[in-house]
Amino acid sequence: MAGLYFFNVCQNNSFLVSYLHKNMQFIGQSHITSFFDLALNEQQMGLSYCFVGPNQIGKRTLANWLASQILNVEIEKLLANPDYYYLTRLEDEKTGKKKKDISAEQTRELKEKLYNRSWLNGHKVAIIDEAELLNEESGNALLKILEEPPQKCSIFLLTENDASLLPTIRSRCQVFQFVPVDDKEIENFLEKESIDKDKIKEAIGLSWGRPGKAKELLENKELFDQYRAEKKRWQKIVNAPIYERWQIMDDVLSEKGGVIKTKEKLDPILDCWIMLWRGEMLEDEKKSVHSQTVIDEIKNIKNLLATNVNPRLAIESLLTKF
Repeated sequence: MAGLYFFNVCQNNSFLVSYLHKNMQFIGQSHITSFFDLALNEQQMGLSYCFVGPNQIGKRTLANWLASQILNVEIEKLLANPDYYYLTRLEDEKTGKKKKDISAEQTRELKEKLYNRSWLNGHKVAIIDEAELLNEESGNALLKILEEPPQKCSIFLLTENDASLLPTIRSRCQVFQFVPVDDKEIENFLEKESIDKDKIKEAIGLSWGRPGKAKELLENKELFDQYRAEKKRWQKIVNAPIYERWQIMDDVLSEKGGVIKTKEKLDPILDCWIMLWRGEMLEDEKKSVHSQTVIDEIKNIKNLLATNVNPRLAIESLLTKF
């Protein structure tokens, strides 16, 4: 089982998993859930679906809930079901960090398992997370599965950016765009957990329509404080002249732990900036083109930081685009 990497669905978004399991409901995305309600009721599930949207907006949660319904198993017991497969990047044995992409070996092993007979003489479900990180070879291996689909099988691709998928893969999937969930809808759900209302509203404001992120912030004070601070820093950078932007980021770029430590610290900061620019894009239509350009540049910098690029030079270049 070295090629397949299984993940406990309750590790992230556990509150959503519980909510779906007990109530068979989902926070937001009614345009998607109504489609799958009908497909499940009429037993008309297709082969391949692509869920597109930011992390912690509910893509993985919904895919796992659908898997539990298709396989007729409680969601908490999915991992024990031999007809359920979850594919994502493996960890590098030397560094302990995730590899940069999903390998061809992983997708070939998945192909072998999907073409075998179901262990329980029923349906098979595969979830491919971070599908945009399929490289050319692993993407082509997946394409062969989609071109010659195995019987009684459903495949869910989860991605932040479907434009990064091979066009031939995307064209064979039914694509669903996950949109930010209405703040009031998240608030109504979170208030059931007896959390301070002011704190809930602040967490929602920092989650940008992602229920999973709002819950995580409320459960993790350190992360909550980091997001508060990062929003303030971002606002300073956006409003500062170029020569001052580098000074604002100096505490990160001068990290004493060296280049590797600096890159580790930058990753969550860049993720936060992406969401802040997305919020800017939604609030002001006139700024949408500029905001999207900056978001694309941030994503490019994130990819570069996975290589040997100098983090200071990369960030200094990025800040000129703000």
